[in-house]
Amino acid sequence: MRTFAYAKINACLNVVGRREDGYHELEMVMLPLTLCDDVSIRFAKADWFTWNLKYRINGKNTIVKAVDCMRKAYGIKEHFRIHVHKRIPTQAGLAGGSADAAAVMLAIRDLCHLDADDQEIAQLSKQVGADVPFCVMCRPSVVKGIGEVIEPFKMNCDFDVLLMKPYKGVSTKECFAAIDFDTCIHPNVDEVKRCLMEDDFDSLPLCVANTLEQPASRLVKEIGYAREYLQKKGFEVVCMSGSGSTVFALTRRPELIDQVMRDTNYNGWFRYKCRVL
Repeated sequence: MRTFAYAKINACLNVVGRREDGYHELEMVMLPLTLCDDVSIRFAKADWFTWNLKYRINGKNTIVKAVDCMRKAYGIKEHFRIHVHKRIPTQAGLAGGSADAAAVMLAIRDLCHLDADDQEIAQLSKQVGADVPFCVMCRPSVVKGIGEVIEPFKMNCDFDVLLMKPYKGVSTKECFAAIDFDTCIHPNVDEVKRCLMEDDFDSLPLCVANTLEQPASRLVKEIGYAREYLQKKGFEVVCMSGSGSTVFALTRRPELIDQVMRDTNYNGWFRYKCRVL
């Protein structure tokens, strides 16, 4: 079976505060993208996991965790050969690992003919990672809590998306630890949702924001360089996704993206033109 694992951006990310259990309470608007990893899965005599990256997949990888989670939940005896062709960069704030886990869990459900809908798999996938439930549902959504509360909505706002990631990534753990709650911003998630539902693209620059951009930019200075560069190019909306280090730019003028894609000054950086799925 061949399937796809779709990346995401956070059109808005508000860290409400730190919870007593050590996690952070979040409010987000998350959008699935056409950028994806290519996942192949079939039955095998023993589990075998490979991908097109140089380092090997270990037990901490979300793919392995996804298989273990499905096996324990549904008493699956079968083994799987899984290969992932990665296109989504790592430590990018694009949910590449979570998307892979979601794709694998849904594929195992279909291969094994399990009687479980997407909502059931999404709830189970919380055990694998915070972004995995959204990646299972794969629809524009308001996401709350630590990622387990998902409220899909119909998006009516059309635009192109440019992703630009410096070579260096950001550790999610370090980024959350570096939040200064006295100075960080708290964007309005409901206003971003309204703009996307009502096709109010002109108001998006006023409300798209990310609490984590401040600490991430201190950890990786190139995030600020990317933001400044894209703003100077004339993009209407520029923001960091997740905990970084990817900066996304939204526009209704695709020629701006073509200019950035041709710019040889940033050849060492990941750049990708896509749309909301």
